[in-house]
Amino acid sequence: MPGSVDTIYALSSGSGKAGVAIVRVSGPEAATALRVSCGRMPAARVAERVSVSVSQGTVKLDEAIALWFPGPGSFTGEDVAEFHLHGSVGVVRLFLAELGSLQGCRPAEPGEFTRRALSNGKMDLVGVEGLNDMLAAETATQVKQALFHVDGRASEIFHQWRDELIEASALAEACIDFTDEEGVADAALPKVRDSVARLIATMTENLKDSERGHLNRAGVRVVLAGSPNVGKSSLLNAIAARDVAIVSSEAGTTRDVVEVSLDLGGTSMIISDTAGLRDRVDSHVEQLGIDRTHDRLSHADIVISVASPEANWQNTGVDSPTLRIWNKADMAPSDRNAACDLEVSALTGVGVEDLMNRLTGLAAELAGNGEPALLVRERQVQAVKSALAHLKKAQHPDLPIELLAEELRRAARDTGRLIGEVGTEDLLDSIFSKFCIGK
Repeated sequence: MPGSVDTIYALSSGSGKAGVAIVRVSGPEAATALRVSCGRMPAARVAERVSVSVSQGTVKLDEAIALWFPGPGSFTGEDVAEFHLHGSVGVVRLFLAELGSLQGCRPAEPGEFTRRALSNGKMDLVGVEGLNDMLAAETATQVKQALFHVDGRASEIFHQWRDELIEASALAEACIDFTDEEGVADAALPKVRDSVARLIATMTENLKDSERGHLNRAGVRVVLAGSPNVGKSSLLNAIAARDVAIVSSEAGTTRDVVEVSLDLGGTSMIISDTAGLRDRVDSHVEQLGIDRTHDRLSHADIVISVASPEANWQNTGVDSPTLRIWNKADMAPSDRNAACDLEVSALTGVGVEDLMNRLTGLAAELAGNGEPALLVRERQVQAVKSALAHLKKAQHPDLPIELLAEELRRAARDTGRLIGEVGTEDLLDSIFSKFCIGK
C-alpha cells in the first residue's frame, strides 16, 4: 500500500452516463481540493450547492453538491471531500484530471478508502469483509447477512470470545505466578475451566452453522439431473423464465453445464442444467459432459432429479436433498408408485410454479430462512477450528498449568486473527484487490 500521506481520489459511483456521479477525495489535501474546485469550504457535514471549476478555478465545469467531512469523523478517519456531479462522462473525466493536477493527489487503488478506514480504526477486518459482501449482494438474504458483519454485530461476538480468553489466560497466569499463595489456584482454575467449556460449546455450535453462512453468501447450488431428453433444459428455461439453454428433441444436446443465477424468495441460487446421464455413450465429448454432471452433483446442495415418459429417474449417486420431478406430464402422467414429488410440464407451464415454491422453501430452509450466520468465510472457519483445537487441549484435566496458559494464549491469538489484529497483511492485499476503485 502506498504511503498514507498521499491524498487519494476516485469515482465512487458507477462508471458511464448517470444522473449523478460521486467523486470521493481522502487525505491531507482534501480541503485544498474543495477550495481550488469550489472557491470555498462548505460547512462540515452539510451538503451545499457549489459551482465546480477546473484549470485552477478559472473555467466553470458544473453545478454540483459538495460535502466536507473533517477527520477523524469520516469514513476513512482522514479529511474527506465528496463531490456529487452530473453523471456525464466528460464532466467526470475533466474533474478527475483536475484532481490529478493537484500536488500530493493521486488516483486511489482498489479498496484503498476502506483500507485506510481499517488502518485508522474505523472498521475491523470482519466489517471490511462484510462491506465487500454488501457490495456484491444481489438478494435480500445476502444483504441481511452482509449487514450483520458490516454493522459490528459479528465483531462484537468475536471480541467477547477474545476478552473471555484473555481473562481466562490471566487467571491461569495468576496460578503460575502465585503458586505459593494458598487458595489462588483453587479459586481461579474452576473459572478457567468454566470459560473453556462455555467457549467450546459456543464455537462448536457456530461451526455447525457455518455452512448456512456459506450458502447465504455464495448461493444455494441446485443441479438438474436425469437421463437425456427428459426435458431438463426446458425445465431450466421455465424456471428462469427465459431461454438460457438450448432445447432439442435430439438426445445429448446438452454437452456442457449451463448455469443461471436466480433470486427466489430472497435466497440466491445457482441452478445448473447438466448433460444427460446414461451408462453407454459413443461420443467422447458427451462422456466429458457426463463427467461434469457427476462433478456438479458431488457439490450440489439440492438435486432436481428429472424423469419423463421417455426415461425414469436416474440414480444420481449423492445424498443431497432431492426433488423427484416428473416432466412432460402433458404427454403422460407419472407412475404413482414411483415416489414422484411433483408432476410438471415445462412446455405448458403446469406445475412449474409449484416446483419453484418447493425449491424456494427447501433452499430457504438450508440457508436458515434468511437468518445471518456468524461464520461465513473459510478463513473465519479455520481460525475458529484452530482456537477450538487449543481449547480442547486446554480442557484436559492432567494438563500442567503452564501448558494450559499457553493453549489459552494460542486460542486468543486465533480469535484476534478473526478481527484482524494478528498477522493479516497478506490477507488484506487479497481482500482489497477485489474491491472497486472508489471503495
